[in-house]
Amino acid sequence: MHLIVLLVALQAAGSGAPGPEVAIAQGRLAGDVERGVDAFKGIPYAAPPVGPWRWRPPQPAPSWSGTRDATSFGPVCPQHPAEGLVVRANLPRSEDCLTLNVWTPGLEARARRPVMVWIHGGGFVQGGSASPLYDGAALAGNGTVVVSLNYRLGQLGFFALPALAAQHPDEPSADFGLLDQIAALRWVRDNIAAFGGDPANVTVFGESAGGVSVDALMASPPARGLFAKAIAESGPALYGTTSLAEAQRRAVALAARLGATGPHAPDVLRAASADSILAAGEGDVGPILDGTVLVEDVATSFARGRVARVPYLTGTNSDEGSLLGSGAASLLAQPQAGGPDSARALYERGGTLSDAELARQEFGDRLFAATSSLFARGVAGLGVPAYVYRFAFMPAILRARQAPGVPHGGEILFVFGFGRLAALAPPQDVAVSEMMQAYWTNFARTGDPNGPGLPAWPAYGGPGPRTLVIDDSTAAVADFRAAQIGFALREWARRTGVALP
Repeated sequence: MHLIVLLVALQAAGSGAPGPEVAIAQGRLAGDVERGVDAFKGIPYAAPPVGPWRWRPPQPAPSWSGTRDATSFGPVCPQHPAEGLVVRANLPRSEDCLTLNVWTPGLEARARRPVMVWIHGGGFVQGGSASPLYDGAALAGNGTVVVSLNYRLGQLGFFALPALAAQHPDEPSADFGLLDQIAALRWVRDNIAAFGGDPANVTVFGESAGGVSVDALMASPPARGLFAKAIAESGPALYGTTSLAEAQRRAVALAARLGATGPHAPDVLRAASADSILAAGEGDVGPILDGTVLVEDVATSFARGRVARVPYLTGTNSDEGSLLGSGAASLLAQPQAGGPDSARALYERGGTLSDAELARQEFGDRLFAATSSLFARGVAGLGVPAYVYRFAFMPAILRARQAPGVPHGGEILFVFGFGRLAALAPPQDVAVSEMMQAYWTNFARTGDPNGPGLPAWPAYGGPGPRTLVIDDSTAAVADFRAAQIGFALREWARRTGVALP
């Protein structure tokens, strides 16, 4: 998208005037002013996870004397570059990457503004908080304090080697990336008041792997009490939790490929380069049922109501099937009750579909829309408000390309705002972005996305559950794609043996 290319080119520039300063427990920070809000970047929230601390829970953040420059993003966590993921190209990759960034309308400690903590996507193997797409200035301009963070990726972040776990049997020993996110939330709890934020009113939000992370945090006992609301954008968590046995098998195989076997395997692995470890990895990477950070499959936790009792907002885009071709598409090849003809008959009620179009729609429903529906139903069953959206608004550039719908990640620019590009974007695109930001910040403020001048967004649940469909016109639709989503959920229940809420 050319707007993303422009965002990369327009990297944040300082105001030239003396920047804001703030004191936190670790020391003093000097930030910058960006588009009318104060910005502090590259703040360490944990010690560097290097040497003996590789594959250990995050350790306390370092302190410093004097004033630390906080006008630049910290390094990107080790990863392999990939097309389509925008990370600032001038940033180094380093294991010393556990930093976060804060945008705030002002440093009045008594302001107690709602806080929004963003977790980036990238399949748990790529990405970072420094992407220009995640510029928090616009959301902060709407009266919130915005935080974005890095967390360990790939096999450095999700790794369950028994020999490593045996060295520290009293510690969590698999979900290091999730532990990083929890450590960042604890940092927010302890420090965000200095930035004008309310530590008792934190909303955690994320997209794709970030959405899966949000859902995992909802289910994680160690994360309880660290956030008051949650937003999961396009998080395909229905089939996303790896068993401990499978994670251990993958870890042992990786270690063997690096020659790390026997009693000295941990020493060999800790001496290996990050690049060699990531290159030796196999299969999907992500949350693991380690018995401490996650004690149960995340989808099962939602279905059974064993998640945090906080307001929950979730949704998907109209063409999540844009991800087809990735490894995740293999889910469509798995056996279905009644065979593939059952799905085709269901989806072709409105006319014949090509194989590609059938796969696109079914992929989006089975991994994404069904996740949103099941998880919202689980939260609503606790008596807590849940809200579901479908982002179908086609910006001008997608219309020009005659795209089949809004691709995976296509809502991010609308949530974070066009920033300096607002003058270049069509008025309707800007208006939809402003509406999205209003919904998101209203939800962060009160747990209810509704507000003056916005189309009504009813809570999900009960007979005829309503989904807010965001399109050229925006309205709540009852039983949105109920037949297709119901088919996908029955498939999930059949495979797992878990009753639907």
